[in-house]
Amino acid sequence: MTGGRRLTRVSAFTLAVAALVLTATSCSAEDDTPTSAADGCEEALGGSGIEWVESHADVAGGGELDRGGVDLKEARAQHYKQMESGGSDGFHWSSELCTMTAFDAGKKKELRVEFGPSSLPFDFQTKSAEDGIVTPVNSDVKLHRVDDSKGVVQYGVYVKCKIPGTSPRQETETPLAGVMTDTLTSGTSVRDHMKYLLHSARAMADVLDCQNEPKVPAKPPAGLQ
Repeated sequence: MTGGRRLTRVSAFTLAVAALVLTATSCSAEDDTPTSAADGCEEALGGSGIEWVESHADVAGGGELDRGGVDLKEARAQHYKQMESGGSDGFHWSSELCTMTAFDAGKKKELRVEFGPSSLPFDFQTKSAEDGIVTPVNSDVKLHRVDDSKGVVQYGVYVKCKIPGTSPRQETETPLAGVMTDTLTSGTSVRDHMKYLLHSARAMADVLDCQNEPKVPAKPPAGLQ
């Protein structure tokens, strides 16, 4: 792969992350009213993940966190619709599984988990340290982390997931991709974030009925700090 192609693909990742943030921001702006409606947080993070966020939420005085997002059934419908239209073009990040939000001294803090068709192939490479760190997990899964323009870490996961009815190379050309961003918790590690992102990826892979049956582990590799 040439340097130019790597730069194009890394730029595509940046655009995908930007689009993800913009999409979620626009949705949040429509309705900031706290809600107790069903969301995808329990399905995405599991009970221990919810407890992890709540116990590490960096909010003065504690208090209940607002939650939002779509459940796995709706996320599946959105993903299949996106694949039918040709996959992600950098602006199809519409499956917001979970957002946990709080306001502290007028400042909004949140943890967000989103999934969709990737704008990068599974075998993308980074050009430099500034493009982030890629950690292979197995032949089906890889992790990626990078700082965005505001210095917020984007925790990423890519999973080979063959969607029924798609092209033979779809699972590597348009894998399942997830991103977690977090300005809500403190005292948590990269490993903690990747553990619960993998939990979400496993839930998504299961609901999507990936024909290749990707092996998504419960925990990141031992060497990941």
